[in-house]
Formats: sequence, structure tokens, C-alpha cells
Amino acid sequence: MSSLSLLSAGLALCQLTLFAVLHWRGPQYRLREPVSDYGTGPLRSLFAVYVLTGCAAVASLGAAVAVSQRLPLRAGVYLLLLAVIRLGVLRFPTDLGGMAKSRTGRLHLLFAIAGFALVYMAVDVLNGAAERVVSLAALPWLSGLHLIATVSLAATVVALLPALRALFGFAERAFILSTMVWLGLFAFAVA
Repeated sequence: MSSLSLLSAGLALCQLTLFAVLHWRGPQYRLREPVSDYGTGPLRSLFAVYVLTGCAAVASLGAAVAVSQRLPLRAGVYLLLLAVIRLGVLRFPTDLGGMAKSRTGRLHLLFAIAGFALVYMAVDVLNGAAERVVSLAALPWLSGLHLIATVSLAATVVALLPALRALFGFAERAFILSTMVWLGLFAFAVA
């Protein structure tokens, strides 16, 4: 389990770095807009590397969890499915705000919703099992990130309301970052 977990932790760190680079290189994108907007313009290639790195990170952690005797198998399955679902997010670009809704954009939204659900379910299940496999020093960090993920996921859903739409990108980024860091820290802690 440790080599797959360590690989996942390293990939999660790379993914986090790519997330930061996307935001640094893409100032034309507003933080209140969805992260997927980066996949539609001049940063499309960098966005693809970011997504594929994330797929590899969750797939390697999913494999580690699936073969573990001490962690719930369903969490490993969620992570492995997440890796596949994220490929759909990449394959079907989003519709930019203000544009007509397309079939591709609707498929993107479906894959994004499924991905958010799967990553949250995996983090939630693993958070409940973390005390069996990680050090006591890591537990408060994981619990705090889990709380941020829970609140930011709820905020992302609420921000879909037209009156709160300007908050969507901020809530979505909080959810993406909290789950990305949670998974990376968990992978490192169990390596």
C-alpha cells in the first residue's frame, strides 16, 4: 500500500501545483467562474495535464485503498470511479457563462456533478476510517479539511441559485482544494 500511497501523495502535490499555475497563468478567468472554464481557452492543454494528474493521483490512492485490509473497499471503488469520471470532465468541455447550453456542456455538467459526489463520498468514508491508519498528528488536519469540504460542497450547491451565482467559483475552489489536499495528506499519512 505504501508505494501506491506515496505515488498518490506526490501526484496530489503536482496537481495542487498545476492548480496554482492555472490560476497564475489565467488571470483573464474570474475566480467567481467555474474552474472548468480553464479547459476551454488558451490554457486548455495545461488544464488537461492538471486533470490527468488528478486522475492518476486518485487512481493510485484508489488502488492502494482497494487492496488494503484496513480500509473500506467502497472508498477505493469511489476513487477508481472518480478517475474515470474525471476523464469525462476533460473530454466534454463546459459551456462558458452567457453562452447557449450545448450537449457537450450538459455532459460536462453531468460528469462534474458525479465527480464531486464521488470525491466527497470517498473523503467522507476515508475520514471515518482514518483513525485506524494515520498518526494522531494527521487526524485534526484531516478532520478540519473534511469539515471545509462539507461546508464548501453545500455552498457550491447553494451558489447555483441565480441570486448567489457570483459565489459559485469561490465555493467550488474551496471544495476542490479541500478535497485535493485531504486526499494528498491522507495518501502521505498512510504511505
